[in-house]
Amino acid sequence: MFVDRIAGIGAIAGGIVLAFFSWKLDWGNWKMPGPGAWPFLLAMIISLIGGWLVFYPQPSIRPSYPPHPRWGKWAMALGTLFGYVFILQPLGYLVATLLLLFVQLHWVEDRQWKGSLFTAVLGAMISFLVFGLWLKVMLPPGIIPIRAGS
Repeated sequence: MFVDRIAGIGAIAGGIVLAFFSWKLDWGNWKMPGPGAWPFLLAMIISLIGGWLVFYPQPSIRPSYPPHPRWGKWAMALGTLFGYVFILQPLGYLVATLLLLFVQLHWVEDRQWKGSLFTAVLGAMISFLVFGLWLKVMLPPGIIPIRAGS
């Protein structure tokens, strides 16, 4: 509980600093947010989470068994992120993102393969629609000739 409160105070202080500096930036409007809108929103969320930790700390729960080391899963997660960097350009955004999400969900998080595949396809498609078509970010097409961005 003590650590939660210290972390909460740190989050509130960090959120206040971030809010202060983002307040000075242009906020824009709802259709065209400026560079200060996103940092200010994050500052508010960070401060709210910090406040939650200060006023509603979680009780310390110690497991009755020794914790299972997850170094192998951590290494696999990190390795897939590095691999993503190398396969993004040749395979393209959709295929590389789908593979990354599938490996992360199925092998790192031990999810069922059907659910992992469904979530990976859905996540890759939604992120492609958001970043490629709506926000017009240039994404590498790779082996699927779908162009995104302007």
